[in-house]
Amino acid sequence: MAPRIEDLLIPGILWLNARSMTDKFSQEAIQQRIYREFTSLVSRDENTIDLAQAALQIAKVAYPDLDPVPSLSYLDALARRVIQLHAQIASSTSEQVNPLELIGSLNHVLFEDEHFHGNESNYYHPDNSFLNKVLEEHTGLPITLSLLYMEVGKRAGIPLEGIGFPYHFMVRYSWPEGRIYIDPFARGLLLNEAECLERIQQRTHHRGALHQRWLEAVTPRQMLVRILNNLKSVYIRHDDFPHALAISDLMLLLLPDATVEQRDRGLLHLELKHYGRAMQDLQAYLERNPKASDRYEMRNHIKQIRQTIAQLN
Repeated sequence: MAPRIEDLLIPGILWLNARSMTDKFSQEAIQQRIYREFTSLVSRDENTIDLAQAALQIAKVAYPDLDPVPSLSYLDALARRVIQLHAQIASSTSEQVNPLELIGSLNHVLFEDEHFHGNESNYYHPDNSFLNKVLEEHTGLPITLSLLYMEVGKRAGIPLEGIGFPYHFMVRYSWPEGRIYIDPFARGLLLNEAECLERIQQRTHHRGALHQRWLEAVTPRQMLVRILNNLKSVYIRHDDFPHALAISDLMLLLLPDATVEQRDRGLLHLELKHYGRAMQDLQAYLERNPKASDRYEMRNHIKQIRQTIAQLN
């Protein structure tokens, strides 16, 4: 007797289900490894966080098989070229080398030789926030190009600070006689404080002096938070909630006391129908913020989640 069609289909369906479960467990194992490695990098003292390593770990959310060694080697190679170029300039003149010639050497290598530039045509692509892709494509966001600039500068012995201006991250170089601001998104454009203020006013319609907090150097942790916030916004903009959730997880590993981020993660779980985890995050948010302005909205979400779970059971 010929086999029934359902007898042929059922084993195939079971095999597909088993494979799907295996893939799911494999993905979760990879994700947990990424989280452990990221935690190891960012749980150190603030001054010892390796920005390049941490940024490449963030990139593993989208590129889980990423080997960081080629990217780190490229940063080292760029720095060696900066050192060599500066040495040539110093040996060709009898005058004392101007400190800004260090910046000139860095700019020459990154922007004239390597053609790094801001990605204005595809600004909201996630790859702009991943250091490995910035190094491959030679384009990125203000903050990732600033990170690249700072990391090459650090390796070349040029002390640089990240400056978190509103809407546009930049870099600052200081020496005994003064300081200058550098915009890596604009191919290393050099600016003074007055010019920075003018650009901020153009972007934000801000009137008045620069807020002092804008001039404070950004810590490595703060810089990573800004990168993660950018990425989360991009993924949500693209309705890519699984990747947005992974970024939210990294944010909470970096800032475990960030209750608003816990709320946002709960809402992402809710989008993905992870009802138990969503309720856990939203309840924890309300417990820590009982007078939050959005408490009634979050309570309503929790009520709806409970109703959904009851229906499923």
